[in-house]
Amino acid sequence: MHMRLTGFASGMDINQMVSDLMEAERQPMTKMQQDQQELILKMGEYREVNRAFMKFRDDTFDSVMRSSNMVSKQVSSSNEGLVSGTAASGTANGTYTISKVEQLATAAYNFSAGDGENGSFVSEGELDPNESLFAQNSKLFVDVPNSEFKTGLTTFDENGDKVSVTFTFDQDGSLNDILEEINNSELGVQAFFDPHSQRVSMSRTDTGIHNPGEGDEMLFQAYVEGEDGELEVVEEDHFNLFTSVLGFSEGNEEGAENAKFTLNGLETERQTNDFNINGLNISLKNQFDAPVTLSVSNNTDDIFDTVMGFVDDYNELIELVDGKVSQEYYRDYAPLTEEQMRDMSEREIELWEERAHSGLVRNDRMLTGALDRMRQDFYGHVETGAENQAFSLITEIGITTTSNYQDRGRLEVDETALRAAIEEDAESVFQMFAADGDEFEERGIARRLRDTLSGQIEMLSERAGRSEMASNQQFTIGREIDQAAERISNFERRMEQVEQRYWRQFTAMEQAMAQANSQAETLFSQLGGMGQM
Repeated sequence: MHMRLTGFASGMDINQMVSDLMEAERQPMTKMQQDQQELILKMGEYREVNRAFMKFRDDTFDSVMRSSNMVSKQVSSSNEGLVSGTAASGTANGTYTISKVEQLATAAYNFSAGDGENGSFVSEGELDPNESLFAQNSKLFVDVPNSEFKTGLTTFDENGDKVSVTFTFDQDGSLNDILEEINNSELGVQAFFDPHSQRVSMSRTDTGIHNPGEGDEMLFQAYVEGEDGELEVVEEDHFNLFTSVLGFSEGNEEGAENAKFTLNGLETERQTNDFNINGLNISLKNQFDAPVTLSVSNNTDDIFDTVMGFVDDYNELIELVDGKVSQEYYRDYAPLTEEQMRDMSEREIELWEERAHSGLVRNDRMLTGALDRMRQDFYGHVETGAENQAFSLITEIGITTTSNYQDRGRLEVDETALRAAIEEDAESVFQMFAADGDEFEERGIARRLRDTLSGQIEMLSERAGRSEMASNQQFTIGREIDQAAERISNFERRMEQVEQRYWRQFTAMEQAMAQANSQAETLFSQLGGMGQM
């Protein structure tokens, strides 16, 4: 490090002189920093637009391109207390009449019936369902074995096929352990112990008749595993927990009934009270013998709201982008550096930055091009190839772009015409947005927009990057920002060298002046001595 002399010989303020000189030297630095900051701000503008593009593109999947939204059906019942319904999007419009419900579907149930009080299987006292059954044999009419034993239960699935499960218990098992295994099995049975009556109840979780032999829905024959691992029915006197101890018998089963009703003149039945016919989900709630009608129609309100939501989102997107490409650009208001901010008030900074951030992407070709292409996506026919296609132009369903070209394609909606189109042919309205095909004309408007936006998103990402990108070198503005940073860094190094040169020059001057002063003092001293001789 060089020694710095700061005006001892010359009497000048060298620090201030070097500072003033360096301030002049650093003037280009301010411009470089402002240029770099403007690149960062412009990157933010592009990314904000790109996020809006991505959101709109992705949201179309859940709006006008979703069939359940655009071909939505509603079902009205003449008596909701007796019959209600819902309809899938593909359900044909029409009226269904249920003239009579003879009986509702019910689930089979069974209950223990022992020799105790009120039919309990407990002989004395109260059974603790959480304690070992074997340990409570003194309270039971039939003892539980002091060894591992198997017992089985059979039900039937909706196709009438047997579902058989073998349970293995031992002397440590409690009643609640047993019932929990039943409830968690594939049998479709709900079982519980009632402490008041000291009895057990079992019921099918599904309503209706499933046993093709029209017998009981829950069979309590004893089952064991044969040598081949298959279940085998054994003799009736074989120990079976359900019949031997708990007192179940097939003769006690009640309740399994199919729903019987008359639909559009046809007498029919179902295993459940909730069933589907041609996409119409019907729920029977009570018996009756006076006709109830279910009317299926287009859910005009929901479809209308979906289309209007799409239009509103589109217009918001257009307004965002148009606002940015139309903003005034103030050339004389470059972004402020930290040093400049130190000399300004908060209000001055706010007003300056408002203009410095304005118009950074004014008339940007990528963004104006995107607006033009999106506007064009609404023009032209949509040809789905369907023979009964009711609409092929967006204007035919009441949606038009504004006549003012400066609006950049904002949409206007004739709500009366849109509702009429939905009521006439909701499927054609849906295809107007969602139709798919290889050619532009075969693709619905929402699909065209998605294609356009996907291309623009990629272009903007190449220009301004995305937040998840790891390096600035992956996109154009990022590379420009890095280059600007490198120029600033190189300039700062040069400024250090310039400052060191100034200090060397002033130090040399100070040293020379100090030496001259020293020589003058010596000379004066010698001349003074000669005068005294």
